[in-house]
Amino acid sequence: MALLLALLGFLFVAVLVVALGTLLTHRRRVVRERLTDIRKMSLERDPEDMLRLPFMERVAVPFLSGLGGRLGNLAPKEIRSRMEKRILYAGKPGNITFAGLLALQVLLGAAFLVISLLLLRFMQVGGIRMVLIVLLLTFIGLFLPVGVINSRGEARQKTIRRALPDMLDLLLVSVEAGLGFDMALKKVTQQMPGPLSEEIRHALDEIRMGSTRESALRGIARRTGVPELSSFISAVIQSEQLGSNIAGTLRVQSDYM
Repeated sequence: MALLLALLGFLFVAVLVVALGTLLTHRRRVVRERLTDIRKMSLERDPEDMLRLPFMERVAVPFLSGLGGRLGNLAPKEIRSRMEKRILYAGKPGNITFAGLLALQVLLGAAFLVISLLLLRFMQVGGIRMVLIVLLLTFIGLFLPVGVINSRGEARQKTIRRALPDMLDLLLVSVEAGLGFDMALKKVTQQMPGPLSEEIRHALDEIRMGSTRESALRGIARRTGVPELSSFISAVIQSEQLGSNIAGTLRVQSDYM
């Protein structure tokens, strides 16, 4: 029994260390490699450079990314698509991907499994009661990351929805003062902090990189999933396509909001 507890304790500590290391190094790794395929960059790296990387970044993160990728390939397309949307709605915290979310679920599920076994053994709980508690805690560990993503996404959408009227008023005032629509959007990002401004800034960056305004604006609707914002974007795009006065469209939308 002592040997079993020691092994379980070691496994629990290892899982926690890997999980914490993964979370700490994930953002730095994504920023450095987001413009290039990870596997291709790994092949092009000098072996000595690879050996100088921290253990978490050199071994643990690639292993977990591969694990998440393999699990993601097994997931039904509908589930994958739904979770990718929810990650976008949450603002993609930590640049997490669907594969990364699956890997995190596995880690937390394993951690909750081990810690529940240790605690129940220490409390001398056994039998069917022990099995039920272990299953419940493992289930919580597995789905806790999904719950956090969903909760964060709903809160972000609520914040965006609340900011819409003020954004429309500021856009209308700016356009009526003689600013172009893109400059009016830029003014919004300067005067209204929050997730809505972050999405507008993202769209403006895409326009500067060569994307059309329509594509960039539709990207905002896709990443936020807020129906009111999607309706506003559709109205702006339609107004631009028909050559209508953008100020009139903004006025109508502002009154509607």
